[in-house]
Amino acid sequence: MNITPRCILQIQRLHSKLSGKYRDIADCILADPTRIIRNKVRDIAELCNCDDALVIRFCQKLGYSGFSDLKQSLAAEFMPVKVKSASEDTFAGLKKGFLDNNVKTLYDTIGLLEEEAVSRAVQILSGAKTIYLLAAGMSGIVAEDIQIKLIRLGFKVIFHQDAEFARIFLGLCHPDDAVLAISFSGETSHVCEMAEIAAKKKVPVIAVSNYPDSKLAKLADVNLLTASEEKIFRLGAMTSRIAQYFVLDFLVISLVSEDLERAEEYILRTHDMISKNKVRGKRDEKA
Repeated sequence: MNITPRCILQIQRLHSKLSGKYRDIADCILADPTRIIRNKVRDIAELCNCDDALVIRFCQKLGYSGFSDLKQSLAAEFMPVKVKSASEDTFAGLKKGFLDNNVKTLYDTIGLLEEEAVSRAVQILSGAKTIYLLAAGMSGIVAEDIQIKLIRLGFKVIFHQDAEFARIFLGLCHPDDAVLAISFSGETSHVCEMAEIAAKKKVPVIAVSNYPDSKLAKLADVNLLTASEEKIFRLGAMTSRIAQYFVLDFLVISLVSEDLERAEEYILRTHDMISKNKVRGKRDEKA
């Protein structure tokens, strides 16, 4: 299994915001990450036709103390690409490959989760009078899951996959509400349209998507990125859905940690109602 090193994920995420020599350095590293491990800062500077100081500043831009720090981090994380063997065509190989892909997605997604972004999202959701969810297709299934979890924590949450219903709901939103938009591509038309309406009404938008350069990501106040390698044209959502569940479940856990007493109160209340319904159902069966 080939886990993408954290520093490579950071470079990929920042790539669109880089320009000039910074982008040249990024392209140099992305083209062959192992050259950082094999070479000195002077060698990288020569390859990118810049001075050593600029390479060091690039490393610091990523959050490292310098080139040596980046090199050590990359050497510790880097795992060479695994060549597919004939055994992977067997049932056992298929199972292992499927598991490895999902585990890789989770590890890569963890690498993109930023404390500042999660904290800001928690702050927005905690203070929102109403949370509006925007999603479609397979992301809509993920939205239904997070809707139930947020409701059980005592939040008022509104979600409907139908675009017309979403327009009606968004027509009622206010700046003290919040929008949580979910889209793998970040380009789903009605999700982006509704997010844009919310942004114009000064409603904070939290986006969960796979692409930091997407339309949705650019509209959002907070971006929580996933790291699924699924293509835009794909047979259903597999690893992308798992990554979305992970990010949103982590967000729920963060909300619980923010106010544990309140969370416990609401969870117990909803648990009691569910338990009573189960007991009533068993009595009906016996009758």
